[in-house]
Amino acid sequence: MIHKVEVKFFKRFLREVFYPEDIIILAGPNNSGKTTLLQAIAVWNLGVQRWKLARSEKSRAIDRTGVPLTRKDFTALPLRNMDFLWTHRDTHYRKDEEVDKKAGRPKLIEVILHGKEPDDSRWVLGVSLRFNSTEQVYVKLIKEDGQSMIDVPKAVMNLQIVHIPPFSGIGAEETRYDHAYQNLLIGQGKPGDILRNLLLEVYLRKNGDWKTLQQDIRQIFGYDLINPQYAEADPFIRIEYRDPNMPSRKAFDLASAGSGFHQVLTLLGFFYARPASVLLIDEPDAHQHFILQRQIFDRIRSVARKRNSQLIVSTHSEVILEDTDPTRVLSFYAKPHRLILDTERDQVREALRALTALELLRVENGENVLYLEDESDLKILREFSKVLDHPARTFLEEPFYHFIHGNRPQVAKHHFFALQAVSKNIQGVLLLDGDNKQLPDHEVATNGLEAIRWARYEIENYLLHPECLSRFIEGAKPDLFSSASRKKGEEFLNNELPPAVLKAPLSDHDYLISTAASKSILPQFFVTAGRPMTKKDYYQIAASISKNEIHPEVVEKLDAIDRILNNANDSH
Repeated sequence: MIHKVEVKFFKRFLREVFYPEDIIILAGPNNSGKTTLLQAIAVWNLGVQRWKLARSEKSRAIDRTGVPLTRKDFTALPLRNMDFLWTHRDTHYRKDEEVDKKAGRPKLIEVILHGKEPDDSRWVLGVSLRFNSTEQVYVKLIKEDGQSMIDVPKAVMNLQIVHIPPFSGIGAEETRYDHAYQNLLIGQGKPGDILRNLLLEVYLRKNGDWKTLQQDIRQIFGYDLINPQYAEADPFIRIEYRDPNMPSRKAFDLASAGSGFHQVLTLLGFFYARPASVLLIDEPDAHQHFILQRQIFDRIRSVARKRNSQLIVSTHSEVILEDTDPTRVLSFYAKPHRLILDTERDQVREALRALTALELLRVENGENVLYLEDESDLKILREFSKVLDHPARTFLEEPFYHFIHGNRPQVAKHHFFALQAVSKNIQGVLLLDGDNKQLPDHEVATNGLEAIRWARYEIENYLLHPECLSRFIEGAKPDLFSSASRKKGEEFLNNELPPAVLKAPLSDHDYLISTAASKSILPQFFVTAGRPMTKKDYYQIAASISKNEIHPEVVEKLDAIDRILNNANDSH
């Protein structure tokens, strides 16, 4: 069993150490390194196999130079140039990059595996790659300290590693391929192109696995998998299935089935055709309904347990994550790390469900988050900060925000919980309307997320300043038409607003606490004045307000945003 993997200069990993166990789930967003870890182990396996083959066929000169490996023979993953294997494609050291490394000296990719056997004996074996050209690298075996070694440890001689990339569809026809060409197609990310070959291999072994595979398919899908047909006169492998519930009971070609069926069949085909010590499975949940995801993962674990195989599975599935003990989960949010608590696993699951790629980037950059009910709140708040030249303007000019779309504070709480899977130090502010008083703060807020509320019904109520509204309607260059609009607007406000509000608009009034300005007063005001305006444009009023017309509470809320959300780099 592999219990430790050290990776250096391989693709996105400059230097990383991982600790897989008997069953490990790699969970995280796209492009976070899950597949890269699987590929690193696959590259290690390819290097070891090539070394063993070369030493059995050639002179010991390879002990000094290494085994040449061409791009066409590199079956671990698809490559256009060999330098794509290196971090930032840097195959040689730059000047002053490392103290003891001269400029121009080759950078060696290193993948070192540490193994543990059932008798608790240990082994360590590394593979290094040295760039030779865009078409070739040299492979050598190395010790843990990077020094060369010649002989493969006895425990590694029979180690079988199989990498199953994500399913990519199958063709209408498939001929017989030898194992070398099958491995090439797997490395190119085309496991579906050898599905029929895998199934034929299982069938021809006559060891009972074919019948077990048929039973698996019958239990999962209710289909009868018909024995493969292949003859040299007909170069194509024929595999069909039958739905016993169909009236005609006619058989269909494998290509006629759905992608979920194909993917399950591919996974099981690999399991039975390629018995392995270590199975690297990339996204086994793609194309599958969540109920099927749980069923297939249970079957995979069961088969692996019976065969004493180690599973390392990359996934985006919340179902698979939920069914896995947190200590068996390696999170790729932020720096790859092993989970310990159920809470951590739940955070990762929530992150898979809720976070966008942009949100992940902003959290990883150390930014804090503001939760608002909708876009109107953000725009008005930003204009207030500009008029006041408030320090919170720094955050609000390019804010990291998330809208909860109405009276739903739990949306913010769940989203923030997901963000904590990426950064434990993230801070958040949830700014709620004043009508949102049914939940106490301690039920709305959470560790790192502070909830604050407007005293008035909503942020638009802080725009209900008669002088500001009249000035906004009249515009910067009054004319007969705008002056008439102002007069109509003022008559409406005098009739609709209580005298106390008209006299002291910055004071606290029950009317402003209980009335939604954006739904009643403001729409009617603009219609009456002959200047209809929608809620999404109310920020323009805030842009024209004067400092002395802004309620002191607005300053308080901006102070809180500045205190908690600005200076992100200092808090992360």
